[in-house]
Amino acid sequence: MFPEGTPFDLRMHVFRIPVRVIPTFWLVAALLGWDPDRLDLVLIWVGCMFVSILVHELGHALTAEAFGYESEITLFHFGGFARFDPGFHFPPYRSFLITLAGPSAGFLLAALTFAATLALRASAQPVNEYVKAAILNLLWINIVWGLFNLLPLLPLDGGKLMEAAFGLLGVRGATDWSLRISIAVGALCAWAAFSLGMTGMGLFLAFMTIQNVQMLQARRW
Repeated sequence: MFPEGTPFDLRMHVFRIPVRVIPTFWLVAALLGWDPDRLDLVLIWVGCMFVSILVHELGHALTAEAFGYESEITLFHFGGFARFDPGFHFPPYRSFLITLAGPSAGFLLAALTFAATLALRASAQPVNEYVKAAILNLLWINIVWGLFNLLPLLPLDGGKLMEAAFGLLGVRGATDWSLRISIAVGALCAWAAFSLGMTGMGLFLAFMTIQNVQMLQARRW
């Protein structure tokens, strides 16, 4: 699922954390905001996606670093992920906090964007078209996508929070229960998406649901 490195990757360090952006990230980001008549606005959209997903993953990574885990971030066609050393097997409370930090960082970025909007309105100065586009994009990505990411559906952050919460509560078979709930939620949401004509979203949700079914079956063998 996770991509291998390529010679065309963009590499950088943010707060000493290694960040890698593979080419398919830019491709999918552009396709999601594609408008052949306004390529300038497509570039604004891609930039907002890059900033938003990077901030989200930094939330995870910086919290993990605070607990003493080395981390690195990769942005790819499915969004982004933060990888940790010595791995993903944290005590439940650490897993909960590390997972929660990602959405929290996104909502904080949305709040700062909204505050900037209020400041611009109060100034009564004309606002550039590109600034307006960036504000709308940042609010949409970090609020709407942020809320979607909190669905109790693995591998979304909401599913990981659910699994960590079960661990904190001492629920036996926390991972199995998380997978079962994820399958039910994923199937219901996929059905709703297809019913509303949101074929792309329906396929995305169906893919995650099938993946969770396979993971649950594998755990029984």
